[in-house]
Amino acid sequence: MYVLGMHGNLGKAEHDPAAVLLRDGQIIAAAEEERFVRYKHAVGLMPDAAIRFCLDQAGISIRDVDQVAFPRSTWSDFPPRLDAYLWYNFGHTPPVTFVDHHLAHAASAYLVSGFDKSLIVTVDQAGDGTSCAAFRADGLRLKRLEAVPFPHSLGLFAALVTQYLGFRSNHDEYKVMGLAPYGSPTIDVTHILDRIAGLPQLASDVLHPEVMRRHPTFHTDQLPMFRADRLPGLPPRRMPGGPLSDAHRDLAASAQHAITSALLGFIARHRDEEDRRLCLAGGVAENSVAAGAVASARLFDDVYVAPACGDAGTALGAALVVAAEHGNRPARLTHTKFGPEFADSHVAEAVRNSGVRFTETDDPAADAATLIAEQRIVAWFQGRMEFGPRALGARSLLADPSTKVMRERVNQIKRREQFRPFGPSVLAEHMPALFTDPPAAPFMSFTLPTRNHTPIVAATHVDGTSRPQAVARDNSAYRRLIEHVHGHTGTPAVLNTSLNSGWEPIVTTPEQAIAFFYASSADALVINRFLLTKEAR
Repeated sequence: MYVLGMHGNLGKAEHDPAAVLLRDGQIIAAAEEERFVRYKHAVGLMPDAAIRFCLDQAGISIRDVDQVAFPRSTWSDFPPRLDAYLWYNFGHTPPVTFVDHHLAHAASAYLVSGFDKSLIVTVDQAGDGTSCAAFRADGLRLKRLEAVPFPHSLGLFAALVTQYLGFRSNHDEYKVMGLAPYGSPTIDVTHILDRIAGLPQLASDVLHPEVMRRHPTFHTDQLPMFRADRLPGLPPRRMPGGPLSDAHRDLAASAQHAITSALLGFIARHRDEEDRRLCLAGGVAENSVAAGAVASARLFDDVYVAPACGDAGTALGAALVVAAEHGNRPARLTHTKFGPEFADSHVAEAVRNSGVRFTETDDPAADAATLIAEQRIVAWFQGRMEFGPRALGARSLLADPSTKVMRERVNQIKRREQFRPFGPSVLAEHMPALFTDPPAAPFMSFTLPTRNHTPIVAATHVDGTSRPQAVARDNSAYRRLIEHVHGHTGTPAVLNTSLNSGWEPIVTTPEQAIAFFYASSADALVINRFLLTKEAR
């Protein structure tokens, strides 16, 4: 049985369109549209290229798809438009199941967690009228416990503060998270975001009338979310590109504290003594500081965060809901490599057509590790591309994490603000040596305190925390690379960030990787078994 999950929209300000294909409940392919069209978040688009990739990966056509799953249940005008879209672009319209948005978020975590029972909390800006929800799962059944309606939204609060601090809402919330440790949570924001018995309460009087006039689906970062240049109790807003003051840093810290506290409060509202496991999903779950606080609280034996928390992940969740209705479910998901990959012949042609210097290597992992140990910055392109927002060893930019200078150099390559941190990829068996009682962390989901005298200084933030990816024992090239780095340097980790710069999506093809390499100051590119450097011929 083939189930095609998809998320997107036709011209409206919906973001992160994606497609996922399941066969008898197993993930065959998954990809985000932005990676193909090279438009960050691909706002307002349907996942045309992502759907074609998924079908091609399985060697099928749309007529072989038994069910399409779409993660919205309240768009009354959308079913006939979706039918028309599928017929026009693919020549056929399979039966379509419309899944509640937050149910899709919940399924995107729980149904790939491997848990047989779990509490599930989903938190985003809004979807199908809901801003956060709690579910309890037993087997293949997910029961909704509570739904909090828009506008009482942690995601909306995060977007509002992001804009107020001069960044782009729905895009730059992670910048506010990275800025927060430079300030102190001394600003009282409870008149904007408060909690009553664990329920978030957002004061709508601080919002610009445009936010309430239009459904949140239609909101765009080109319109304001706040009603005045200075909200009560807050410093004056920062204009985009303006200087960052201590008051702005304190507001970032105060907002992060409020989000973390509100998430913990909503979880506590629904947790009972029998709950041993928790799943988190929704865009706010990408806030790794809040997720790390949940894991560090040790209220649960295991916390599983969806591999794609944002709306791209609802394509996966919707498909999983339909598959579960037919008794199908995948095992615990520990990787996200479900995107395109490229044969050596394709890479060789791309390299030769580029006219650049290259060598072939019998051991890409060993050669890349040697370069990293020599303080080189290495672009790493291997195997199938990751699904979700984070590069996890398939499309990565890598460096030695044990020297502070690498943080500055990589931030320059990435064209990022210097206050933003990086995360490390760590050999899983060495996680306890670097972090105190760490949870399972295959997706870089948790920001955690590092132990004293940590060797991963370039991947440790100003507050002594880091967001690690635990790389399990396997025979992957990425695992072997980190093992070689460990042998050279004594550090069981690499600094790992996504293979892109500025406002670009993560690279998808060899041609894009080569273009990135020669447009940046990275020292080497290892792509399949080909090694490119910038040394003179």
